Amino acid sequence: METSILDLPNELIEMIIFYIIGQPWKDDVHDFLSVTSTCRDFRRFTQDERYWRIMALRRDPTCEQSSDTIKWSDYCKEIFHQRTIPSDQLRENISRYNDNYFCTIEKVSIWPSKIRVHIDERGDYSLGTIQDPAQSIIALVDTNFSTFNRPIGIRTNHSRFSITDERSEYVGYLDFPYNISLNAIGKNLIFQYGISGYTNTILFHIDRTFIRKYNLVPLFKKFKKVPRQPILLRTKSV
Repeated sequence: METSILDLPNELIEMIIFYIIGQPWKDDVHDFLSVTSTCRDFRRFTQDERYWRIMALRRDPTCEQSSDTIKWSDYCKEIFHQRTIPSDQLRENISRYNDNYFCTIEKVSIWPSKIRVHIDERGDYSLGTIQDPAQSIIALVDTNFSTFNRPIGIRTNHSRFSITDERSEYVGYLDFPYNISLNAIGKNLIFQYGISGYTNTILFHIDRTFIRKYNLVPLFKKFKKVPRQPILLRTKSV
C-alpha cells in the first residue's frame, strides 16, 4: 500500500516535520543531505505497519484495531482525525428513565466513520436490571423532534465496558457506525439509552459554527468515500 504524507492528519505531519528539521542547522549542505536521507527512510517507514501500530497506541493506549481488514496506517489516521466533545460542551448529557435509572454521557468522540459515546449508566434495581446498553441508538432528527419519541436510528456495532453490572451500573463506550456529513447541517444528533422509556438526549446541533469549532472539515475531505448513510428521520412512538 502506498501512503502519501499529504493524506496524514496535520498533527502527524507537524510531528514528523519537527522531528526531521527541528534542530538547528550548522552545515547547510550536510544537513540538507541528511534530511533527504531521512525522507527516504521515512518512505520506507510509511510502508511498515508496525510503526503505525506504535503511533496509534501512543495516541490511545486502549485503542483496538476494529477489523482485520483495516490496516494500522488507516486506523492511525482515523485516531488522529477524531474529535472529542466533553460532557460539559454537549447540548444535553443525560438520557433518563426516571430519577433512579439514568445514563450520563461522559463525552462523545467523532471519528471519520463512527460516533463513540462514552456512558455511565446507573440504576438502583427498584425496577429490576438495567436495560441492555447494546439496544441504545443515535439518530439524526429535526430540531422539533419530541423528547419521548423513539426514532428509528442506528444501533451500536461495538462496545467496551470497564464496569458491567446489570443490577447497578454500566461504564464504558458504545460505537455507532455513522459519519457526520454536510448533509446533516440543520439537524440534531440525539442519543437514547436502552430499548425504550429513556428520554432522547440532544448531543449537539450540527451547523457551520459547530463544524468550524471542532474542525470537522478535514474529516469530510479525507473520508468522502464512506458508504451512504441509512435514513434516520423516520419515527415511531415508544
